Amino acid sequence: MSFSAKAATHLGYYVYALVDPRDNQIFYVGKASANNRAFDHLKARKEEGEKQRRIAAIRDEDLEPEVQILRYGLKSEQACLDVEAPIIDTIGLENLTNKVRGHGIERGRQTAKEIERLHGSADVELSTYQGALMLFFINRTYSPTKTEQEIYDCTRQYWHRVAKKTRKPGADGKLRYPTALAVVDSVVVRAYSIAAWFPAGATFTSRGIFSPSDRWEFVGQLLTDHPLAGRRLKRKGKDILATQQGYRYVN
Repeated sequence: MSFSAKAATHLGYYVYALVDPRDNQIFYVGKASANNRAFDHLKARKEEGEKQRRIAAIRDEDLEPEVQILRYGLKSEQACLDVEAPIIDTIGLENLTNKVRGHGIERGRQTAKEIERLHGSADVELSTYQGALMLFFINRTYSPTKTEQEIYDCTRQYWHRVAKKTRKPGADGKLRYPTALAVVDSVVVRAYSIAAWFPAGATFTSRGIFSPSDRWEFVGQLLTDHPLAGRRLKRKGKDILATQQGYRYVN
């Protein structure tokens, strides 16, 4: 199925969902603009992601995912983003095959505890901290509705081009950067020790099978008493911002 040109024009900017007919549950939320993007997911694809596996499982039972329109006639792409993000947050990223929470998550679903942590946290100037750290920016994959295992997994996986000198212990048998901080909107939401690095997909994960080239993951332990946990990170008085590669080194 696809929309006719007339129907697509009438839709304008819209937000849609893919629904599993076996339980009538939404498993993917997306946005589009006067086109058939909602149906593109149902075409044969080479990649093997969680969404495609869900579609394949539905078809194995001689059924077909249903496309539902959640909101249409929106005035702009930004309006779509403002609708899409809270829907994803309401359902919970962990209950969807979407890979990220969506845009505008800094204003999205949070517990009262999370709001206080993100917006009431005490500032700390990183230049005053002496230890070696890796900061992992998980803004797009973090959700307060995730389990501890899921938060751990989205912190430790799947990082691109982690240098060999970072992954391999030195002559003293220790890693150069032994501590990982999970950072959301400049606030440290979790801290972990790093025990070892592995190729992506080599260890147990809650995120599904994933083994691209030149990506890496670590294993470690939660540090409940790390001094930076729950603090807002600053550098020269400004919030620490996410990097394009998703992580950065300190000291």
